[in-house]
Amino acid sequence: MPWILHESISDEEDVTWAMLDTKTGRQGFIEGVSSPRFSGDPKLLPIHFVQTSDQTEFTHFMRGGGLGVHLVSRAFRDLIEEMDPGHSHYYPVILHCNDGRVLEDAYFLHKFADFIEDGIIVDESSVEPVMRRGKIGFYSSNAWPKLVWRSDKIKGRHVFADRFLGDRFCVSDAFLAAAEGRGFGGFSKIESFIK
Repeated sequence: MPWILHESISDEEDVTWAMLDTKTGRQGFIEGVSSPRFSGDPKLLPIHFVQTSDQTEFTHFMRGGGLGVHLVSRAFRDLIEEMDPGHSHYYPVILHCNDGRVLEDAYFLHKFADFIEDGIIVDESSVEPVMRRGKIGFYSSNAWPKLVWRSDKIKGRHVFADRFLGDRFCVSDAFLAAAEGRGFGGFSKIESFIK
Protein backbone atom coordinates (compact mmCIF):
# COMPACT_ATOMS: atom_id res chain seq x y z
CA MET A 1 0.00 0.00 0.00
CA PRO A 2 1.29 3.51 -0.71
CA TRP A 3 2.10 6.06 1.97
CA ILE A 4 2.41 9.83 2.00
CA LEU A 5 5.50 10.95 3.86
CA HIS A 6 4.64 14.13 5.71
CA GLU A 7 7.63 16.12 6.95
CA SER A 8 5.97 16.92 10.24
CA ILE A 9 6.42 14.91 13.42
CA SER A 10 5.41 17.49 16.04
CA ASP A 11 5.97 21.18 16.63
CA GLU A 12 8.62 20.38 19.26
CA GLU A 13 10.54 17.80 17.19
CA ASP A 14 10.39 19.23 13.67
CA VAL A 15 13.58 20.55 12.15
CA THR A 16 12.44 23.56 10.16
CA TRP A 17 14.10 25.73 7.53
CA ALA A 18 13.39 28.89 5.59
CA MET A 19 14.76 29.71 2.17
CA LEU A 20 17.37 32.44 2.28
CA ASP A 21 17.76 35.01 -0.46
CA THR A 22 21.51 35.58 -0.37
CA LYS A 23 21.24 38.85 -2.31
CA THR A 24 18.90 40.51 0.17
CA GLY A 25 19.53 38.42 3.30
CA ARG A 26 15.79 37.92 3.65
CA GLN A 27 14.10 34.70 4.62
CA GLY A 28 11.11 33.55 2.62
CA PHE A 29 10.14 31.84 -0.58
CA ILE A 30 12.36 32.03 -3.61
CA GLU A 31 10.12 32.14 -6.67
CA GLY A 32 9.78 28.81 -8.41
CA VAL A 33 11.53 26.63 -5.82
CA SER A 34 8.24 25.55 -4.21
CA SER A 35 6.79 24.46 -7.54
CA PRO A 36 6.65 20.68 -8.05
CA ARG A 37 7.99 21.38 -11.54
CA PHE A 38 11.06 23.35 -10.42
CA SER A 39 13.69 22.78 -13.10
CA GLY A 40 16.84 23.77 -11.22
CA ASP A 41 17.49 27.22 -12.65
CA PRO A 42 21.31 27.54 -12.41
CA LYS A 43 20.93 31.20 -11.32
CA LEU A 44 19.23 29.97 -8.13
CA LEU A 45 21.67 27.17 -7.29
CA PRO A 46 22.81 26.30 -4.74
CA ILE A 47 19.71 27.18 -2.75
CA HIS A 48 20.43 28.49 0.73
CA PHE A 49 18.31 27.61 3.75
CA VAL A 50 18.50 29.02 7.25
CA GLN A 51 17.42 26.95 10.24
CA THR A 52 14.34 28.22 12.09
CA SER A 53 14.20 25.55 14.82
CA ASP A 54 16.44 24.70 17.78
CA GLN A 55 17.63 21.16 17.01
CA THR A 56 21.26 20.27 16.46
CA GLU A 57 20.51 16.75 15.16
CA PHE A 58 18.92 16.63 11.72
CA THR A 59 16.72 13.99 10.20
CA HIS A 60 17.05 12.37 6.77
CA PHE A 61 13.84 13.95 5.43
CA MET A 62 12.93 17.56 6.24
CA ARG A 63 10.68 20.33 4.99
CA GLY A 64 12.62 23.15 3.42
CA GLY A 65 10.37 26.08 4.20
CA GLY A 66 7.17 25.16 2.40
CA LEU A 67 4.87 22.42 1.18
CA GLY A 68 6.57 20.48 -1.59
CA VAL A 69 10.07 21.63 -0.63
CA HIS A 70 11.72 18.43 0.58
CA LEU A 71 15.29 18.23 1.81
CA VAL A 72 16.79 14.75 1.79
CA SER A 73 20.08 13.52 3.18
CA ARG A 74 22.69 11.87 0.99
CA ALA A 75 21.70 8.47 2.45
CA PHE A 76 18.00 9.09 1.75
CA ARG A 77 18.87 10.12 -1.81
CA ASP A 78 20.90 6.95 -2.23
CA LEU A 79 17.95 4.82 -1.09
CA ILE A 80 15.64 6.55 -3.57
CA GLU A 81 18.08 5.89 -6.40
CA GLU A 82 18.56 2.29 -5.28
CA MET A 83 14.82 1.55 -5.30
CA ASP A 84 13.36 3.99 -7.84
CA PRO A 85 16.23 5.15 -10.07
CA GLY A 86 15.88 7.96 -12.57
CA HIS A 87 12.57 9.42 -11.37
CA SER A 88 13.99 12.19 -9.16
CA HIS A 89 16.17 15.28 -9.43
CA TYR A 90 18.44 16.49 -6.62
CA TYR A 91 19.63 20.07 -6.40
CA PRO A 92 22.47 21.40 -4.23
CA VAL A 93 21.62 23.26 -1.06
CA ILE A 94 23.59 25.01 1.64
CA LEU A 95 22.16 24.76 5.13
CA HIS A 96 22.94 27.57 7.57
CA CYS A 97 22.44 26.02 11.00
CA ASN A 98 21.58 28.14 14.00
CA ASP A 99 24.62 26.78 15.90
CA GLY A 100 26.92 28.34 13.28
CA ARG A 101 27.58 25.28 11.14
CA VAL A 102 27.23 25.52 7.37
CA LEU A 103 26.42 22.22 5.68
CA GLU A 104 27.21 21.69 2.01
CA ASP A 105 26.84 18.43 0.07
CA ALA A 106 25.07 16.73 2.99
CA TYR A 107 21.47 17.45 1.90
CA PHE A 108 19.69 18.01 -1.39
CA LEU A 109 16.47 19.58 -2.58
CA HIS A 110 14.40 16.69 -3.96
CA LYS A 111 12.07 17.20 -6.93
CA PHE A 112 10.28 14.59 -9.01
CA ALA A 113 11.55 14.19 -12.56
CA ASP A 114 8.20 12.75 -13.64
CA PHE A 115 4.72 12.35 -12.25
CA ILE A 116 2.10 9.63 -12.21
CA GLU A 117 -0.62 10.47 -14.72
CA ASP A 118 -4.23 9.83 -13.68
CA GLY A 119 -3.06 7.90 -10.63
CA ILE A 120 -5.53 9.07 -7.99
CA ILE A 121 -9.16 7.95 -8.02
CA VAL A 122 -10.70 11.35 -7.33
CA ASP A 123 -14.20 10.12 -6.40
CA GLU A 124 -12.77 7.96 -3.61
CA SER A 125 -10.08 10.36 -2.38
CA SER A 126 -10.27 13.54 -0.32
CA VAL A 127 -9.03 15.78 -3.11
CA GLU A 128 -10.84 18.43 -5.10
CA PRO A 129 -9.86 19.28 -8.68
CA VAL A 130 -9.16 22.99 -9.14
CA MET A 131 -9.87 24.05 -12.69
CA ARG A 132 -7.70 26.41 -14.72
CA ARG A 133 -8.96 27.50 -18.18
CA GLY A 134 -11.30 24.53 -18.40
CA LYS A 135 -8.70 21.94 -17.39
CA ILE A 136 -7.57 20.52 -14.06
CA GLY A 137 -4.75 22.68 -12.73
CA PHE A 138 -4.12 20.78 -9.50
CA TYR A 139 -5.85 18.92 -6.69
CA SER A 140 -6.67 20.75 -3.49
CA SER A 141 -6.50 18.64 -0.33
CA ASN A 142 -6.32 18.88 3.42
CA ALA A 143 -3.07 18.29 5.33
CA TRP A 144 -3.79 14.58 5.84
CA PRO A 145 -5.69 13.52 2.71
CA LYS A 146 -7.18 10.13 1.98
CA LEU A 147 -5.72 8.98 -1.34
CA VAL A 148 -6.88 5.98 -3.36
CA TRP A 149 -4.45 5.05 -6.14
CA ARG A 150 -5.01 3.06 -9.32
CA SER A 151 -2.83 -0.01 -8.83
CA ASP A 152 -1.77 -0.19 -12.48
CA LYS A 153 -0.48 3.40 -12.38
CA ILE A 154 1.93 2.93 -9.47
CA LYS A 155 2.94 -0.67 -10.12
CA GLY A 156 6.72 -0.98 -9.87
CA ARG A 157 7.21 2.51 -8.43
CA HIS A 158 8.60 3.15 -4.95
CA VAL A 159 8.79 6.98 -4.78
CA PHE A 160 6.23 9.01 -6.69
CA ALA A 161 3.71 11.85 -6.85
CA ASP A 162 0.55 12.40 -8.87
CA ARG A 163 0.71 15.04 -11.60
CA PHE A 164 -2.04 17.08 -9.94
CA LEU A 165 -0.79 16.59 -6.38
CA GLY A 166 2.91 17.02 -7.08
CA ASP A 167 3.82 18.44 -3.68
CA ARG A 168 3.02 15.14 -1.91
CA PHE A 169 5.90 12.70 -1.43
CA CYS A 170 4.48 9.19 -1.79
CA VAL A 171 6.27 5.90 -1.25
CA SER A 172 5.60 2.17 -1.44
CA ASP A 173 5.47 -0.25 1.49
CA ALA A 174 8.87 -1.58 0.44
CA PHE A 175 10.46 1.88 0.42
CA LEU A 176 8.96 2.77 3.80
CA ALA A 177 10.20 -0.51 5.29
CA ALA A 178 13.71 0.09 3.87
CA ALA A 179 13.78 3.69 5.14
CA GLU A 180 12.62 2.72 8.62
CA GLY A 181 15.01 -0.26 8.61
CA ARG A 182 17.90 2.15 8.03
CA GLY A 183 16.73 4.33 10.90
CA PHE A 184 15.58 7.24 8.76
CA GLY A 185 13.19 9.62 10.44
CA GLY A 186 11.82 13.12 10.21
CA PHE A 187 8.44 12.17 8.87
CA SER A 188 4.98 11.04 9.78
CA LYS A 189 3.35 8.56 7.45
CA ILE A 190 -0.15 8.77 6.10
CA GLU A 191 -1.68 5.53 4.88
CA SER A 192 -3.08 5.51 1.35
CA PHE A 193 -4.96 2.82 -0.55
CA ILE A 194 -4.82 0.91 -3.82
CA LYS A 195 -7.71 -0.19 -5.98
